[in-house]
Amino acid sequence: MILDYEKLPYQHEAVKAVIDTLSGHDDLTNKIVLDVGLLDESVQATLLNNSQKYPGPDYLKPFPQFNIEMETGTGKTMVYLQTIMALHKRFCENKFVIVVPSKAIKAGVEDNLDKLKVYLSNLYNTEKYNYFVYDSKQISELQNFAGSSFEIMLTTVQAFNKSTNVINQEYNEGFFGGRPLDQIRDAHPIVIIDEPQSVDGAKAGKEAIASLNPKFTIRYSATHKDRQYPLLYEFGPAQAYQNHMVKHIETLGTDVNTNGNVAFIQLKEEPIPKGTSLQAKVLVYKQVGDEFKKRTITLNQNDSLFKKTKNPQYKSWGRVVEINRADNFVEFENGKQARLGDNEGETQIWIQSQMEALIRDHLDRELLMQDQGIKVLSLIFLDEVKNYRVYTAYGAKKGKYAELFENIYKRVLHSNSKYKKLYNYDVPAEEVHDGYFAQDKATKKKPAMYRDTKGDTQKDETAYKAIMEDKEGLLTQYVPRKPETDTKAAKLRFIFSHSALKEGWDNPNVFQIMTITTPKNDLTRRQKIGRGLRIPVNQNGKRVYNEKQNTVTIYASESFEEFANGLQKEYIDDGLISNKIDENTFAGLIVERHSIENGNDETNDIPITDLDDQTVQSDQPKAIHKITHEESKIFAKVLQEMEVTNDKGYVILKGLRSLTKKKKKEVVEHTVEKGINRESATSMMDYFASQHKTPVVENRKNRKRVNVVNKNNQYLNNLWNMIAKKVNYRVVFKENELINDIVYGDNSLANIQLEKMTAIQTRAKININKANVTNELLSTNTEHIENSDLPILDITRQLADQVGLTRQAIIQMILKTNKIKPDFIKNIKLNPTLFVQRAKQNIKAHEKRLLNQSLVYVLNGEKWSQNELKPYTAAENTLWSVPDRGLSKTLFDKIAVDSQEEIKFAKQLVNEEKIKYFLKLPHWFKIPTPFGNYNPDWAILAEKKDAERLYFIADTKSTTDQTKLRNNENAKIEAGKKAYEAKGMESIIFKAPIVVVGNLNL
Repeated sequence: MILDYEKLPYQHEAVKAVIDTLSGHDDLTNKIVLDVGLLDESVQATLLNNSQKYPGPDYLKPFPQFNIEMETGTGKTMVYLQTIMALHKRFCENKFVIVVPSKAIKAGVEDNLDKLKVYLSNLYNTEKYNYFVYDSKQISELQNFAGSSFEIMLTTVQAFNKSTNVINQEYNEGFFGGRPLDQIRDAHPIVIIDEPQSVDGAKAGKEAIASLNPKFTIRYSATHKDRQYPLLYEFGPAQAYQNHMVKHIETLGTDVNTNGNVAFIQLKEEPIPKGTSLQAKVLVYKQVGDEFKKRTITLNQNDSLFKKTKNPQYKSWGRVVEINRADNFVEFENGKQARLGDNEGETQIWIQSQMEALIRDHLDRELLMQDQGIKVLSLIFLDEVKNYRVYTAYGAKKGKYAELFENIYKRVLHSNSKYKKLYNYDVPAEEVHDGYFAQDKATKKKPAMYRDTKGDTQKDETAYKAIMEDKEGLLTQYVPRKPETDTKAAKLRFIFSHSALKEGWDNPNVFQIMTITTPKNDLTRRQKIGRGLRIPVNQNGKRVYNEKQNTVTIYASESFEEFANGLQKEYIDDGLISNKIDENTFAGLIVERHSIENGNDETNDIPITDLDDQTVQSDQPKAIHKITHEESKIFAKVLQEMEVTNDKGYVILKGLRSLTKKKKKEVVEHTVEKGINRESATSMMDYFASQHKTPVVENRKNRKRVNVVNKNNQYLNNLWNMIAKKVNYRVVFKENELINDIVYGDNSLANIQLEKMTAIQTRAKININKANVTNELLSTNTEHIENSDLPILDITRQLADQVGLTRQAIIQMILKTNKIKPDFIKNIKLNPTLFVQRAKQNIKAHEKRLLNQSLVYVLNGEKWSQNELKPYTAAENTLWSVPDRGLSKTLFDKIAVDSQEEIKFAKQLVNEEKIKYFLKLPHWFKIPTPFGNYNPDWAILAEKKDAERLYFIADTKSTTDQTKLRNNENAKIEAGKKAYEAKGMESIIFKAPIVVVGNLNL
């Protein structure tokens, strides 16, 4: 495969922003503008064009430095290599140094320098560059840097940021008796800094860059920390996402629910001081009513977890012996620890569930994309290398995660015949995955071994080299009977790594990323998504833009809300998004306006005629103006007064949505009234609007008014008079029949079905804009957990307490049931806590049935008032508009419906000639029952041909088969029948459940 390098408009704009700035916006000059005054004017013109803020002139000392912001996955390396080519062609610049922060990024840049050499030369119609990677063991290569040839040197900052570095040593021979670094200094190179926040974020890094004696530096990053340098071009996460130049992002998180059968615990946040001690919040299974549910509780020193949760699973844990804020853990008497983000007790279940979801998603995407020539890749970050590869005296063996992966892969692959269509269907499981880790070299005494690292060691280069050597091979799709695709790289689809691939390496065809985390894992959310943001390529090396399928899925160890909030926090910490407006927000913004009459402002204005030869047609000359702190402060105050931001300056969603064209004009006018120039006010308004685009959120509770259209109708008056009577009930419970009814009657205890414990997977889309990161729920999926090795709870005591019977009665029921169904007690052990819940429901259902048998209703003399039938509002997506022909047959112009079945039924009511009037009963029309209030759906008046009127109370369901309804639904329906059998209610026909009008038997 040969990658096709697409010409992307935003990459061209990034290059152009640099060239325009350095040329003074003169398309004809071939000399770089290095005069401080002229260069500063040119920078301000560039900032004006790109709606960026002017940071002040300090960026010019000791040498000019500029920022370019490029989101991960948008081709940052391509942009700065094209910029190098453009600088060489336009200004004949020949000496360039690329400084990177790590060996991982160095390996990626080296790969690009090698593969783009010919392409860039042809693209810019100029000579090819020579490049070399600085190596202190090959120091003589520096001597070539001083010549006149077109040279690019690639180095890490660590190679020259200490006095002990080889490059900084004095030599008596060679290098003309000086330091090797002098060869670079004498060349006065242009320095490209890749990820400057990691290169020169500290004083030593800045001094190291200065030691190169650069003509100027251009700093490329997705997360600039130093904002004192002008941002010549910005293509950040919001722009990349909104312009569809990166994949969409979705998360899939798994919420394991073992119903309290497992002693799970997780530290939710860092412990906090409380008086003279520490407090910790942990997530545990706590008794809530008659169930064990995950709840967050607060622990103090010496607290008993068992007493706090009332869960016998924690009985052996004892008390809290240590709360540690430095390492973020809580330790108990039995030695167990709760750590930040760790799923103690459920870790293995979580890993298995997430890995199965990843494999299934991977195979499904392959089915979708293989005919498009797109090879799908998955990336899995491990907690420890030994969990994937184990070293013994007899060589390397598969670790537990490698074996787990292969077992799940084979099971999923053969779970559905649709996967037989995959090209890779017959490839052995051991050939579809591999690990890339830092490696110790082999010696006579031991073989090569892989190590846990942080991705920044010399050993990590072995991993980078292995995966970079055949980048195109990894993108090559294996096709049976095509020998050229029968390679290890083509068959490889699942990549395991430790920290080696956390930066510097990404692959456009990575669609799934999973992180098997531990509390010590330092991968950020941005690093996770960054490995898979690039647009995928097909077998022709061309990008494939498809909004419906270009999504990278992150298999997160947290909920999608937590992931979105955490990602937003990382963006805010990196200064990429902000939702707070203060006096500094607009200060330094470069705007274009006519010259100001106020002499106090003239120092901030620079005539545009100084920048180019274009004549500005206006009564007054235009000038570039820098927004002052006072102007910014006033505008920020106006936004608060107009309720776009709150009193603390935070942008509020309601305020954003109120920013219509009219509202924007009002904000500008209000600002002008406070003495701000209209053009400055308009520019600040435009800047705010562009930075805080209103999030598109579907509002499921968009309210609509429901109007009364036919209140004085004789049919309505007649119908309401019949149905408005209120009733009460009384019961006599026959408890002596209960045990035999539960064991031998219908719906007996033996019929209880116990599902396995569950892992609920939630898939959500992550949306990014300049103001925030939001999430949108896409789907949920429930997987079952197979685990029969669980402790047995005292279920008889629990049941007795929860249903109001003696423990002896419960034991009698279970033993009698086990005689009927011999595996009954054995099955209880699969999920004892769930059995308690189901048995409780079963027993209470029998109690309800006995209640129903003795249920009697009587009129209580009260009536529902017809005056309560008033207009109201309801969620728009719950309303069905009554057609014109039906408005004479009902009270309201819209009907609140719960389902499509109700809409179909309403249409039939409108169209059926025998139906003279109908009413969707209001929520307050309730029939009291022992099982909760019952709110039937419809009141209907029908008229037969002989003018006989029939009055119905009806309840629509999806089926007329009551065996398919929930117990509680059936109990309420049966109670409803008895209510309308009461003396004085005989004229009303109760029909439930019904599906169509035909069920009324008119």
